[in-house]
Amino acid sequence: MPSVSSRSGYHDQTRPSINIICPTGGAGVADEVAVTSSSSTSYLSSESSRAREFPVETQPAPPAMAAITNAEAPQSYSAFTKGQKRFIVAMVALASFFSPLSGQIYYPVMPTLAHNYHLTNALINLTITTYMVLQGLAPAFLGTFADTCGRRPAYILAFTLYTAANIGLALQNSYAALMVLRCIQSAGSSGTVSFGYGVIADIATPAERGSYIGPMAAGVMLAPALGPAIGGLLAKFLGWRSVFWFLAIVSGGYLVVYGLLVPETVRCIVGDGRVLPKEVWRRPGIQLWRERKKEKQTVIHGVGVADGGDAAQNTVNGDSVATVTARASKLRFPNPLMSFAILLEPDALILISSIGLLMLANIALLTSIPSLFSEIYSLNSLQIGLCFLPLGIGASLGALFNGRFLDWNFRRHAASRNIHINPSQSTSLQHFPIEHARLQPFFPLILLTIATTAPYGFALQERVHISIPLILQFLNGFATIASTNTLNTLLVDLFPECPSTAASACNLVRCWLGALGAAIVDHMLRDMGWDWCFVFMGGMMLASTGLVWAEYGWGVEWREARRVRRAVNAEREHEIQTLERGDGVKDPEIN
Repeated sequence: MPSVSSRSGYHDQTRPSINIICPTGGAGVADEVAVTSSSSTSYLSSESSRAREFPVETQPAPPAMAAITNAEAPQSYSAFTKGQKRFIVAMVALASFFSPLSGQIYYPVMPTLAHNYHLTNALINLTITTYMVLQGLAPAFLGTFADTCGRRPAYILAFTLYTAANIGLALQNSYAALMVLRCIQSAGSSGTVSFGYGVIADIATPAERGSYIGPMAAGVMLAPALGPAIGGLLAKFLGWRSVFWFLAIVSGGYLVVYGLLVPETVRCIVGDGRVLPKEVWRRPGIQLWRERKKEKQTVIHGVGVADGGDAAQNTVNGDSVATVTARASKLRFPNPLMSFAILLEPDALILISSIGLLMLANIALLTSIPSLFSEIYSLNSLQIGLCFLPLGIGASLGALFNGRFLDWNFRRHAASRNIHINPSQSTSLQHFPIEHARLQPFFPLILLTIATTAPYGFALQERVHISIPLILQFLNGFATIASTNTLNTLLVDLFPECPSTAASACNLVRCWLGALGAAIVDHMLRDMGWDWCFVFMGGMMLASTGLVWAEYGWGVEWREARRVRRAVNAEREHEIQTLERGDGVKDPEIN
């Protein structure tokens, strides 16, 4: 195993530190409170060793909780109760369900659409290719938008596009309209997965993050199993248009519930959840109703209400605190390059590449099920749809189990270092080897993934009883999603200031590699044979294990180097802003 140098952050606790405020997602305010400055960085002046606070970028910093009047600053990471957190996570898990569902539910209606529009298989397959390309590209815009402008605007925009596209798909009568509307459908639904990781980073500390990411990942993996069965049943009994009407009705209902009940969580706008967004449209309908009800009661009792609501009393977790109105946050055009920039970080590139390779093999296995099971076991469309269930159920159970295990392993590592863990309060990761705590479960899980992938093709080649490949699918789904869930959780831990952007970068690579897997699996099965095709997939997973091993060995150093680099950039920007205001003299030691 590669050695971890003493230059890594948690080996040296004697260096000066610079406090920074996270510019976007804001979760990093609590996760990474201090940034350690290397003793070799002579360009930092002696004055920079004193703790200061300033924004890393021009993006507004999270509202200072010290501004809350008549109350002490909240000590907990999030003001949301456990019940509220569970509801929010349930809603984001349901939202994440739509993107993979839309892709899989479409397969049973493809033959009918090809027949109705007189299309070749190549042309109808092009609607899948464009869907997956947009599925990877759109989150690069929407993920950044969610980190900078808020989760609620991002969700509302995404589901408005998605619902409108489904209505159009149900009514369209041409191939051109089908192609364009499928692209819009993909753009609307694909960002929801990256939004979900951002929301969880907003409300959950690293000590409890795994348990919340697990249910969301379970929803993402259950959709590919249920989608073909749902699509097949609807198409058989109600016609192909019913598939899109079903998606439109369900997504429209979700949009209404979300708009009424789900609050804003992004920390650069609402802090820990106690800060009241200034814009009315950022607040859920139930919150507006409660505010108006409270205003009426206040008027009845003859007590005035200050303008802007700054003096209005609010109860959070049973404590009466003053409600602070956040300053307005302008909606900015998202910068998709931020997602690509994350790929320049070595630890992010390793994690995202490994996730992409795992999902490539998973998509290839899923894509092969209809053709292989139809040829070997002579199954009809409905029976083939049911064959997706073992893999989906195994994946869902794997996500739930792995989330709990990740939290347990985090607490175990903290206890071994005499670090007290309070799930409601964030733990600084500066001197904590989060890479080791997260990645230890990965290695046995990836071995199980390889052990169930490599023999899968041999089982089909020998035409064994159908129960054997279905059992292998179940175990493979369990191990694959548990492995990817482990890597995704670490990715959020490493980039708490922009979790949706990081997840968007991951989604980009995952979807495009998945599209590649779907495109080449038929050629591989034909040219390599069923047996050696899946042996090759297992070999790719083994290669990803080597990448993750490098992250396990050197990840702490890479994280420390990034932290120091950000601190230096922030210091320089602070000096520039000071000179522009004319209220300071530039330190000659700062280049």
